[in-house]
Amino acid sequence: MNWEAIGAIGELLSAFAVLITLLFLAVQVRHSNHTMAESNRLERVAVIDRHADSVSRWRGLLMENPDLAQLWMKAREDKELDDSEKFLLDNIFIDFNNIQRSNFVRANAVGEQDLGKQAVRSVLVELVQSETLMNMWEVMRPWNELGSPEFVAQVQHGLSDSEKSMLERFGSGSMLEQYARSRT
Repeated sequence: MNWEAIGAIGELLSAFAVLITLLFLAVQVRHSNHTMAESNRLERVAVIDRHADSVSRWRGLLMENPDLAQLWMKAREDKELDDSEKFLLDNIFIDFNNIQRSNFVRANAVGEQDLGKQAVRSVLVELVQSETLMNMWEVMRPWNELGSPEFVAQVQHGLSDSEKSMLERFGSGSMLEQYARSRT
């Protein structure tokens, strides 16, 4: 056997090794892409669950505490509040706003823009029903702009006249009352 034949066999073996390496890398890339897609899907599901849980927690707070529910309704109806009610309302509104702002940011981070819009709309529906809540939003807005300027921009856009008319459709009252109004 001569050196040229040994060299040719060596080149053939190295070409075969490169081919096997490329095939292995292709399988790994495909597996990595599949794992990443699955991870993204699970992250989106987690965001949807977190969104529902946070809204349920806030609503549960009102349902479990009739005094807080009455306070929220007083604010929606722009009724006079005493100092302790103002303090409670400040904190309830901050909690409500922070929940929706967090939901908006998380939803958009994983590509769930419609869920982000739902968070914005939840804030808007409350704001358009009450001068009290609208004034609170105006006080809170600069704080929100520091960490979530896109959320604030979306809410402000929703407060434009064209969007407001759509939101006022939701009106105050229960869903059953709204349904009854829509049927007449």
